[in-house]
Amino acid sequence: MKKALTALLNGIQKVEVTFCLLGLIITTLLICATVVNRYWLHLEIMWLNDLAQYCFVFFMFVAFAVTTWKEGHVAVNIFPSKLFQNKPVGGAFYKVFLELLSLAILGILLPVAYQFMVRAMKYPEYGTLVRWFNTSWLQIALFISLVLVLIHLLVILQRDLKEGLKVLRTHAQQERK
Repeated sequence: MKKALTALLNGIQKVEVTFCLLGLIITTLLICATVVNRYWLHLEIMWLNDLAQYCFVFFMFVAFAVTTWKEGHVAVNIFPSKLFQNKPVGGAFYKVFLELLSLAILGILLPVAYQFMVRAMKYPEYGTLVRWFNTSWLQIALFISLVLVLIHLLVILQRDLKEGLKVLRTHAQQERK
């Protein structure tokens, strides 16, 4: 069962990275096409920049999930490094606290994103210049990315709880000696 879950998580991570890579490439190509068109071709392709923005937003939503499982959040590490210097138990549980705080915030955001997604599925909206592009997909993508962030946070929390308990046991054994 554990191997199947690990394989599923690895598959999800590969799909996320693939979407981010494709999104970055497509966005870059669309922006380059916009620049070439603006300065050299002078064709009236009004929707090119809008499509680039939609692609960018979509792939950034997926990047939220990738950033979570790679634990690449932007953080200020001065506070915990000074406060928990030579205190491995406090440092371990500080990480768990931050993950629980992230889960609490995500617990507030997920229902709102879900409501947006349901509304977007019920009442699709299309772009102004890119008339065939369903902008409701962006709201659906936001909800899916937040679900992926939730999955990754739960995996990280489970791992850090195990590590924190191991540190706590080791610390308790050292104090008994």
